[in-house]
Amino acid sequence: MSAMPIHSNSDGPSYFYLLLAKSCFRRAVATPHPKAGSTLRKLGRDYLAMANHPPAVHLGNTWMRS
Repeated sequence: MSAMPIHSNSDGPSYFYLLLAKSCFRRAVATPHPKAGSTLRKLGRDYLAMANHPPAVHLGNTWMRS
């Protein structure tokens, strides 16, 4: 079996990363610590970027050689 990249069939954003970004933004608003809030906002922005451009997943069976 060869390793082939798998791309999403839809051209829309990744729902998983959108949920992660939403969670980070909500926690950033709720935290009283300013450094934690800014770190959570940065993580949320990173997740939004990943939602728009998901990385390709490579599947390969490393334990079985053909």
